[in-house]
Amino acid sequence: MKICVLLRDIGYALNLSLNMLCKHTYREPVNWKALGLTDYTQIVATPMDLGTIKSNIEKNVYGSIEEAARDVRLVWTNCMLYNRDGSEYYHLADRFSQAFEEAYSALRSLSQHMEGGEDENRTPTADARIQLSYDIFKISNVDMAAALTLVEEKCPAALLRKQDEVMLNFDALSSAVFTELNKLVLNSLIHTGGHGKKRKAGVPAVPPPVASATSSGTGAKRR
Repeated sequence: MKICVLLRDIGYALNLSLNMLCKHTYREPVNWKALGLTDYTQIVATPMDLGTIKSNIEKNVYGSIEEAARDVRLVWTNCMLYNRDGSEYYHLADRFSQAFEEAYSALRSLSQHMEGGEDENRTPTADARIQLSYDIFKISNVDMAAALTLVEEKCPAALLRKQDEVMLNFDALSSAVFTELNKLVLNSLIHTGGHGKKRKAGVPAVPPPVASATSSGTGAKRR
């Protein structure tokens, strides 16, 4: 996968993060003079903000996806360095740091599959099946519905419906369907910037899925 495509996908994650944040938080350089933060430059050696990163991506400033990711991480670490643990800004930075790492991890996984010319008929490893059983519960309701539809159309034997639940047996997925489903989930994590899961308790958009992965005697179950 070309660097420009990878950076574009990091841009998706950043755009969604920017939209979720309040008007000025992390979007622009910290105006430490106006805020009276006279010690800011003494504590934060390399200021960074999401707006600058987004602009750098659009101007092709970064030579690699790692360079862009390093700057994104700098935004969170700077905030957590300057603000005390327990403060609103500290926890907000920590939360978005975790969300970004989810999206970045998915992006790297997807790029490795594409660069390696992944064989759809290659049997997925037990670890890959278990990882998918965790990742699928991080995606949005819309993407979850698409995932279930995909399995129902191409590998219905892997689905078992019980009242208001859907059991998805990852061991029963064919290699080709597993590969397609995994790409769908990874793309969802990338394009939602790690913020895809927004279900309200008791009001699911699709029947709450219960997934099971039992490869090599190891199981994972979600409700």
